[in-house]
Amino acid sequence: MFASLRTLLTDLIDYAGLFPPARLSLDQAIRNYARYRQGNDAWMLGRFVIPASRLEDLEPYDEELFSVNPPFSFSVLGRGGNNLSEFLTNLRDDLRDVAAFRKRHGERVWVDMLEVRLPPDLADPRLPKSTSHLYKTLQVFFMVRLFPFCEAPGRPQDLLDQLKQLSSQYGEYAGFKLRCGGLEASAFPSTRQVAAALYSCREGHIAFKATAGLHHPLPCFDAAVGARMHGFINVFLAGVLAYHRLLPIEQMFRLLDDDQPDHFSFTNTEASWQKYRITTAKIAEARGSFRSFGSCSFEEPCAGLRTLGWL
Repeated sequence: MFASLRTLLTDLIDYAGLFPPARLSLDQAIRNYARYRQGNDAWMLGRFVIPASRLEDLEPYDEELFSVNPPFSFSVLGRGGNNLSEFLTNLRDDLRDVAAFRKRHGERVWVDMLEVRLPPDLADPRLPKSTSHLYKTLQVFFMVRLFPFCEAPGRPQDLLDQLKQLSSQYGEYAGFKLRCGGLEASAFPSTRQVAAALYSCREGHIAFKATAGLHHPLPCFDAAVGARMHGFINVFLAGVLAYHRLLPIEQMFRLLDDDQPDHFSFTNTEASWQKYRITTAKIAEARGSFRSFGSCSFEEPCAGLRTLGWL
C-alpha cells in the first residue's frame, strides 16, 4: 500500500449498515462495526452512522463492545423536519439524545458529528431571514461540541451559497453533505452536480461529506437501479486536487467520469490522475476538509480496491 493512497483512504468510510439497501438490524450492524475495527482494513473505517433516536438502544453493548479501545466513534443522524419549527423541536430531541448517550457511556464513545437534512424555510435563500436563522442554528452545534453536516432540502447550490457566505463572515460552522445515489436512478447526481459541489466547498472553505451510492472505487453502471454510480476514488481525489487548486473545473468533470484504472497512479510521495499530481502531504492537509462518505457496506468498497490491486 503506497502512502499517498493510504492517506487518501484513511478513516474515509463511515459505516451505515442500518440504512438501505443493507437495512441491517442494530445488533448485526454494531457487531459488524466492532469486527471491522479489529480487521486489517480498520484504518479505512470511520464512524458508525446511527439515528439520534436509536442511541439509547446501544446501552446493552457498553460492557461487551464499548470497553475495547479506542473509543467507538459515531456520526449521529438528526431527525430533521418539514419546517423550521418542527426542525428546532426535533433538534432539541437530537441534542438531548446525544447528551444522554455521552453521559451514559463516557470516554468509551466519541460523538462529534451530526448529519441533518435542513427544512426549506431554514435553507431557502429567497427568505430574507433564512441566513440569520441558519447562523443561529449552527451556533448551537458549536456550543455542544458537534460538527453539523447539512443536507440541502432542495437545490444543493442554494445551501452551498449560504454556507459559503456564513464561512466568509464567521468561519467554519458547518459542512455540506452530498447525496451521491440511492435506490432509484433519479437519486444519482450528475457529474457536473458533483463537481459543482466539490468546487463550491473548495471556494467556500466548507467541509465535505458524501453519502449513498459510493460503493465502488471507480464509476460503474448499476443495472439494478439503471444508473452509473460515482467512484469514491474519483470524488475524493478530485476534492483534494481541487482543494489545492491543482485541478480546473473542466478537468474535474473528466476525472469524475474516468473509469480507467491505468489513468490513476499512487506512490509513497504522490498521487496522480493523468498529468495532475498531488503530494502525500497535501492530500493529508486536504482530507481535513474532504472528510468521508457513508456506506451501508464496508466490505464492498474494500473488495473493489482489492480487485484493482490497490489494496
